[in-house]
Amino acid sequence: MKKIKVWIAILFVVLLSCIAFLGFFKKENGVWKNEIPDYEYGMDVEGARELIYTLDNTEENQYVYVDEQGEIKGEVWKEGKAITQEDDTEESSQTQELENQISYTKETRTIKKNPDEKLTKENFEEAKKIIQNRLKGQKLSEYHIRLDDVTGKLVIENANDEEQIKLVEQFVSSLGKFQLIDYQNGLVLMDNSDIKKVSAMSSNNQSYTTYLQIQFNEKGTEKLKEISKEYVEVKKEATQENTEENAEDTTEETEKKYVSLVLDGTTMMTTYFGEEMTTGILQITVGQPRTEYSDFLEDYHSAKIIADILNSGVLPVNYTLKTDNFVQSNVILNTQNVVKIIACVVVLLISFVYVAKYKINGVIVAILNIGYIALLSIVLRYTNVQITINAMIAIAMMIIINYVFVERILKEWQTQKMVEAYKKVSKKFYLAFIPVIVAAVVFTLTAYYAINSVGMVVFWGIVLQGLYHLIVTRTVLKSRED
Repeated sequence: MKKIKVWIAILFVVLLSCIAFLGFFKKENGVWKNEIPDYEYGMDVEGARELIYTLDNTEENQYVYVDEQGEIKGEVWKEGKAITQEDDTEESSQTQELENQISYTKETRTIKKNPDEKLTKENFEEAKKIIQNRLKGQKLSEYHIRLDDVTGKLVIENANDEEQIKLVEQFVSSLGKFQLIDYQNGLVLMDNSDIKKVSAMSSNNQSYTTYLQIQFNEKGTEKLKEISKEYVEVKKEATQENTEENAEDTTEETEKKYVSLVLDGTTMMTTYFGEEMTTGILQITVGQPRTEYSDFLEDYHSAKIIADILNSGVLPVNYTLKTDNFVQSNVILNTQNVVKIIACVVVLLISFVYVAKYKINGVIVAILNIGYIALLSIVLRYTNVQITINAMIAIAMMIIINYVFVERILKEWQTQKMVEAYKKVSKKFYLAFIPVIVAAVVFTLTAYYAINSVGMVVFWGIVLQGLYHLIVTRTVLKSRED
């Protein structure tokens, strides 16, 4: 049984090492695919995507309502669609009646995406701050933002990940402009100044449903209350002629006044109110009820993106993507391969030293140490630790510390029992490492990925070392002793 325990442990380590260093392949659609995820490399190792944004200098003609002070109060709509002055010829009696109540004039104006008065250093810096807040809300991997406060040019360096690139593009190109608009004529009834907070919500009642919950401030709550009393379904007044012609028809005719919820010019929802809104909270369904959890997560992620955009504020200027380049890291692929080869050679040399010094026990310990490296490799992949240059140094330190730990156990084992030797070395070793563990936890919680990755490596390195040697190394060496 003692020999069986040793062989089982060695086979386990060999299997673990094969999976970590060679991979675990599964055939899908006729193609062999490695089921073990690859490392997530940081920008200083793999390279980065450089997105350069410049101010949008386009302009367009809009048919708008203008008040006495010349301020634009909204685009002229007809049944939820913006129209031009040329299209504003034939009006229904309902639309005519509504517009007769409006005290604004209508005119065509040339609207710049970025008016001259908006092109200030303060607005450029405010735009950068808003975009940073949006990116923080999504907890993206490593990224850098640079601003030219003279021209307004924005440069964002991001990890070479297509999903993240799409997300960055959405955050930069979205102004975050919320409007509740009169569907019949286009007048703006509410905007961002009325919002207190936006949240992504969900419910699970036979199916997964995602909501965007908009909580309005005190002023917005009063506005929403008045709007909910006006934009409702009402009975139509029948004329004398219609009453005589349809005397036998007892069905009551109704008409509805709609509002449209618009985000950056895109209508998200058009509705009317069935009851008075007194809570100051408006819920919008995102997507549709889902039976599959993966589909629900996509809807929830979309709602979270919209919530982050609205909570961060409205961008004071419009940006457009000018260039999208891949910037090669100084640590090229060949350098990475050289580092891996050097690491393998060092591990083999240390293993030979173990064998020469401790004979058969040295062989076993050398194999067990490779198993620890393999386990650390797999855990770092599945926990999505960013492998930066600093993280590589931390990994090398964890491997060296592991060898020092095992070396001390072997030395103590020569003069006392394995259990006592293990307890003695572990107590001294891990008490000395308490400050390191605390620092690792603090580093892990930081948002700066060059430090965060080091904290993650050190944390997992020490935790795995303690568990691995307690369960595997101690058991195997004790079996050898008995």
